Amino acid sequence: MTPDVSIIIPAYNSARFIAETLRTAQAQQQVRSEIILVDGASEDDTVAQAQAACPDLKVICEPDFGVSDARNKGLRLAQADWVAFLDADDIWQPDKLARQLTIARSEPGLALVFCDAWQFRDGERLLDSFLATRTDYAGLPRHAVPGVEGGQVFDTDMAAAIMRTNFVVTTSTAIARREHALAIGGFDPTLKVCEDYDFWLRLAKDRRVGVVESPLVGYRHHGSSLSDDLDAMIRGRIAVAERVFATPERYPAGATGFFRGEKSRRYQQLGRRALHGGDLRQARSHFWHSLRAAPRLSTAALLAASCTGRAGSRLLASAKRTAGLDLDR
Repeated sequence: MTPDVSIIIPAYNSARFIAETLRTAQAQQQVRSEIILVDGASEDDTVAQAQAACPDLKVICEPDFGVSDARNKGLRLAQADWVAFLDADDIWQPDKLARQLTIARSEPGLALVFCDAWQFRDGERLLDSFLATRTDYAGLPRHAVPGVEGGQVFDTDMAAAIMRTNFVVTTSTAIARREHALAIGGFDPTLKVCEDYDFWLRLAKDRRVGVVESPLVGYRHHGSSLSDDLDAMIRGRIAVAERVFATPERYPAGATGFFRGEKSRRYQQLGRRALHGGDLRQARSHFWHSLRAAPRLSTAALLAASCTGRAGSRLLASAKRTAGLDLDR
């Protein structure tokens, strides 16, 4: 019998968490599912732990080129019309998939349904709701889906909305229609971070999106999380910008203009981090890249400070305090 949903779990050296993650995938209520583990040739006993926890598990175990390549392998193997993505260190509430699939089937044309999430580390809850931190979420036009607590379908261009604020806060919150995910070429394997953000932008373009406004996913923070590396995340946004410039037709309307400003902002952010770390040469390089992407007075001031050495940096910091100069805009 064809499953209702295919659950795709990319993993690499994930033995610490994989059994708990799989238990929450198996505990999904009122849903027929297949679970596909795509292991990137782990050096620990990830696969053995996973098979012990879930004997019916489908396993691909071979070297890959990162999480995007792993998810794409799962997409090609999946049998269900809808695929759910679950990172090997995250956890689900038992009713997550049932609520999302009800929304997915409620209206034609839906390509993506996500949900809210909470954040935790070592059993301590750090954040109760990611969506509550997105101040512009409340203003998005949407309507309720009958029979689904917290179920909504958006009545606006969600690709453009996600471009400005990524409401799909972790891949584990999302289910996607498989045919649409394959039609856009899946995840970009050349992106090591922000690959999910890039995927949502392309998937939601000219397609409809739904949400469950309840925290149904636990997002685990630990020392090896890529999302904990701020510099990598900043560079990831710059890499997405370059892809937009190369193929703007794959992205939402207005993406070229938005990402020109985004590239400038992100290079300025890298420059400020280098400036605060005392690496003036690197700071100057980042500020020049920022100015080339989009001229900004604050970037010019920061570049001037980096060119005058540490004394200039201290003077600029003093001017910022006394004159209220905003160097973050």
